[in-house]
Amino acid sequence: MWVDVLVERICEERAAPYVVNDAWTPSGPAHVGSLRGVILHDAVARGLRERGQPVDFLYGFDDFDPLDGLPPSLPEEFYRPHMGRPLCDVPWHGPDAPSFADHFAREFESIFRAVGCTPRTYRTSHLYRTGAFDPALRVALDRAAEIVAIEREITGSRRAERHPVQVLCERCGRIGTTVVLGWDGQAVEYECRPDKVAWAQGCGHRGRRSPFGGGAKLTYRTEWAAKWAHFGVKVEGAGKDHMTRGGSHDTASVVARRIFGVEVPFPIPYEFFLVGGKKMASSRGGVSARELLEVLRPELVRFLVVRAYYRSAIDFDPGGETVPRLYDEYDRAAAAYFGELPARTPGEQQDVRDLARTFHYAWIRPDPPRPFVRPRFAKVAFWVQMPHVRVEEQVEREKQAPLTEADREELRARVEDARRWLEKWAPPHYRVAVAQSLPPEAASLTGAQRELLARLADRLEAGELDPDTVQATLHGLKAELGLSAQEAFGAVYVAFLGKSSGPQAGAMLAALGREFVVRRLREASGRQPVTHAP
Repeated sequence: MWVDVLVERICEERAAPYVVNDAWTPSGPAHVGSLRGVILHDAVARGLRERGQPVDFLYGFDDFDPLDGLPPSLPEEFYRPHMGRPLCDVPWHGPDAPSFADHFAREFESIFRAVGCTPRTYRTSHLYRTGAFDPALRVALDRAAEIVAIEREITGSRRAERHPVQVLCERCGRIGTTVVLGWDGQAVEYECRPDKVAWAQGCGHRGRRSPFGGGAKLTYRTEWAAKWAHFGVKVEGAGKDHMTRGGSHDTASVVARRIFGVEVPFPIPYEFFLVGGKKMASSRGGVSARELLEVLRPELVRFLVVRAYYRSAIDFDPGGETVPRLYDEYDRAAAAYFGELPARTPGEQQDVRDLARTFHYAWIRPDPPRPFVRPRFAKVAFWVQMPHVRVEEQVEREKQAPLTEADREELRARVEDARRWLEKWAPPHYRVAVAQSLPPEAASLTGAQRELLARLADRLEAGELDPDTVQATLHGLKAELGLSAQEAFGAVYVAFLGKSSGPQAGAMLAALGREFVVRRLREASGRQPVTHAP
């Protein structure tokens, strides 16, 4: 399993103690991609702890970065005057937070703690304003020419920043519009330029001030290296866009070694988290991390991340088959963890071990998992749409034993997930409304389809009405009558739903009850007068 492989390599290539670091800029609602980084780092930190290693997992909110974009849901007229100011200094337009950064940082922290991530958090504004980053600022100012040369060397661009420091303008409070003109060892000379960037307008002020105690900040690549030096970071990953040749990680690595004299942390270059094939940014629209938690419970969100190899993209489409398939994979991983999956060959044994470890890293509760019943999510999604079906009774009937407290806890979570998913994301064929009377579409059934329904009625009236038996009976009748799967199962769906597709037919008929099912099948076959559903 990839987490265990990374942990093994980290222990071989870096010495303890281990500081694991990750960070995010609170420039808008955290999108699903933001979760991949924090869950990945949390899993690695957990793996190191389980090996008895001393670990400090840090998560930073880069709230001293300038406001350079705006989520579409926010009032532009309120925030336009604040463009270019540090996120921590931009007021929040609502009553729930003192600043723009605080609102989004607190929101995302509540989300990643809900999915079991337990870092110690910090804010870069605090590092600057308490003077903790003053030594790094002095080094960067004293060796600015070297840092600019490194950026040009790594990026190949002659347009590298003239200075690795951004000054906070004393007149307008912007930090994204200033340019350093000089440094005398005590103060920086700077200008706040109206035309430096397209997304903010500087005030034109020119002055001198101390860069220390929050008077300035490091530019992104230099700040990254300064964090490694300040915290003694041993492990830090980043998205592949940062890890490309000549990218920000390459520059930060050289700055770390040459300027700050520290070792580069063990790198973990991870792929994007896509939504419908698109990469999302915090300051733009898209599926938010909070929306994801409204669809999936925390264990499934975490499983979504840890099941994927870190160098493979995750493409999440909540409106397709992703959620039912994710649950199926989660159930298989749980079966591996509880020793329920057979493994005959060495390869199968390794696959089962990897599945079990994936389930382990997805588990977020403090108590170790106990075996629990696992009805298929697609089946639960069908059951919750049947007003006369008691889901707990259906599951107990399938289990053929009383439900344990662990069973009930799991079932409650699945029912809640299914209802939320059906309400917001489920594709049409998962939404089931059993017709109260014989649908008019039944008139188009062929003679062979009517015969299948008549025979099915006879067999279900006399035999078992459990999902597997019904499904097997349908397959047998399909073969007897020489019908295709679409013709055979489509006839059942038309008879009950008025359309040619639907949930698993066996589960649907078993849930509807013998009397109603037999009567409707005979109505659709033409063997019984039409009546209404109870």
